[in-house]
Amino acid sequence: MVRPHEHGTAGHEVSYAVLIRPELDGTALPELPGTLVLGEVFTLAAEGEARPGAPFWMVAGAGDGEVRYTPGAVGVRVGPEHRDGVLPHWMMWPETEAWPGPDPVPRLLLPREADTGTAAFRLDGDRVTGTVRLRAEPRAGWPRPRRYTATVTGTRTRADVTTSPPAPAVPTVAPRVTAEHPEDRMELRSRAQSLVLERRYAEAWPLLARAAASYAASASRPGAWSGRVVSDLTSLAFMTPYQALCALELGDYDGLLDCLLAAVDVRRKLTAVSSVSGYGPRYEEEVRAGARILPGFVEAWRSRLTEDTERIDAVDASRPFHAALTLYLFEQGAHEDALVASEAGRARAFADLLSVSGSRWPSRAGASAAPRLTRAALRSVLSRHGRTVVEYAVHGDLLLIWVARPDGTLRTLGPLPAAGLGELTARWSALAPGVVDDDSVRGLDEVLRGLGALLWDPVPRSWLPSDADETVTVVPYGDLLRVPFPALRTADGRYLVERHPVALLPALGVLPALHERRASGPRPSPRLLALVDPAPLPDPPDGGAAFEPLTWTRRRFPAIAGLYPRAEVRTGEEAAVTALGGHRPPPSVVHFGTHAVTLDDDALDSFVALAATGGHDGRLRARDVLDLRVPGDVVVLSACRTGAGRVGADGVTGLSRSFLAAGPTTLVLTLCEVEEAAGFEISHGFHRLLAAGGCSPALALCRVQRELAAEGYRPHEWSPFLLYGLG
Repeated sequence: MVRPHEHGTAGHEVSYAVLIRPELDGTALPELPGTLVLGEVFTLAAEGEARPGAPFWMVAGAGDGEVRYTPGAVGVRVGPEHRDGVLPHWMMWPETEAWPGPDPVPRLLLPREADTGTAAFRLDGDRVTGTVRLRAEPRAGWPRPRRYTATVTGTRTRADVTTSPPAPAVPTVAPRVTAEHPEDRMELRSRAQSLVLERRYAEAWPLLARAAASYAASASRPGAWSGRVVSDLTSLAFMTPYQALCALELGDYDGLLDCLLAAVDVRRKLTAVSSVSGYGPRYEEEVRAGARILPGFVEAWRSRLTEDTERIDAVDASRPFHAALTLYLFEQGAHEDALVASEAGRARAFADLLSVSGSRWPSRAGASAAPRLTRAALRSVLSRHGRTVVEYAVHGDLLLIWVARPDGTLRTLGPLPAAGLGELTARWSALAPGVVDDDSVRGLDEVLRGLGALLWDPVPRSWLPSDADETVTVVPYGDLLRVPFPALRTADGRYLVERHPVALLPALGVLPALHERRASGPRPSPRLLALVDPAPLPDPPDGGAAFEPLTWTRRRFPAIAGLYPRAEVRTGEEAAVTALGGHRPPPSVVHFGTHAVTLDDDALDSFVALAATGGHDGRLRARDVLDLRVPGDVVVLSACRTGAGRVGADGVTGLSRSFLAAGPTTLVLTLCEVEEAAGFEISHGFHRLLAAGGCSPALALCRVQRELAAEGYRPHEWSPFLLYGLG
């Protein structure tokens, strides 16, 4: 027997967490780990120990009205404030694999559906545990009975109400609790949710905003009881998806992103309050789990856009939300969820392009081709990839690092200090193209050591492959896509390329399409197609200096062509865009030995210079590459800054993105200007190793860079070359 805090009618407020597990015809459905747990307040209406069959009240908070449930009675009795409302206490949000769909609000509205039920609670000191079982009979919308089991855990404290609950024997009328706000928050919320479910979004939007403002004000009230704060914040956490849905359906995308940012902020506060209030790790886990549905709203938004450029802009606009969600989950120790959230905000439009392999988006209006990674899908992708992955995220001055092994092992580092990282990256971009003396060489070496100390030295050697020839896939983010990872100087003074081959990707989400592309086609025999020293060359943009002929490269290129059993080299007027088509069988490697121009402000107008003949101006623009089917599994873009472009959440928008979307799985690119002679040395060594067989593209590039470094070549001569894609 547990004594109440005072004699007389019990009035114990209990802040609780609830997790619903649904059944159909008595058969339990698969557990839904994404179920949103609602922390509200209920009041035990019986003195002493709560026993099976005892009535109880569920109270959403002062001023919100009450829901009274009497076991054994028919129906869930609802107070007068909710006669036509939808009560949120038992609403369930599934895992993101099942959302969003045709109806983006999957729901189980138990107060409206339930017919009968039983309840049992046990008090152990001030800890409360119990179960509530409800049954809904068959009716329109579902042909079989539904059974719902809710597990309730929580803590109790003395009720802070002026009106005691009525005796258990009279459960017919629920008294109003003194309001904390002149507006009835629960009434607003219930009405708004009903309107959302009826798809009357314009009417629901202002009601949700008023209710949210009221809950937020109550939660921030000085001296508020922690249980009530948890209740208010949970109500906010529950409402933000409704608000996001309204914004989505009303076409208010700025409002949608504001709602999603607010949803993360509320969960951050809720987790902080609940952790110091004794709610336990299970409640905190369920609060975090409710955040998993949030990126689905951005996906729903993107799927309604038709142009590739619109989708790029959508991913960029969502960066603050995905960054906040990633950091929140990472700080809570949900590292796998944080990686999934980070992936949801990077290279999504790029993944769409890869999935359709060269089709223009207007022909796929409204389609969302690339599925978003979930936790299960992420494990499958990593397993199929079969390589160690090091992924980065930068949020302000904080750095997050994930290291994933093919066996599913996921390790993390962070948040680590990242102050100065942006400055170092900018210094490399400024120094590398113009190294002319010993001072600039020393300056570049200082930058590479600084980048290595921040980005690679924190990763323990034991987390990485022991084989120095095993490729590591690096997934940078933001300005880290401008970093020459192979040239980073590690703590032992070695270059990273001496420890591992490196392949770069903008996101893990692009891997399924690349692997499918490589597996679906026949493995081509070693064959080279090269477009070298085109003529006449196109005019440079903005009246700049004319492109110089590459006669030195043309004279020496037979040394590369002779490495392959079959090679076709097009020069002069033959090195035109038409040379890319009509190859049966297709070449395995395509090499461009020419000039390129990257336009950061208009990235899709960046171009590779080909022969200006046949009515074509010679500019193979990034936007035009999307219409091509570029032959070859490996493409070498040996020209200046072919890996540069506009950096954003979708990766690098420019030549690299377009060429990888147009057919190949691997690109060799340059980050900055390169000298003709140095470029030829890199190209010759790469083709020598690749054509000989037994060497992946990533390992071939790695070995030639190791050779050049050992022969005394300076980093600025070989570090601009990167491998992008599968490797």
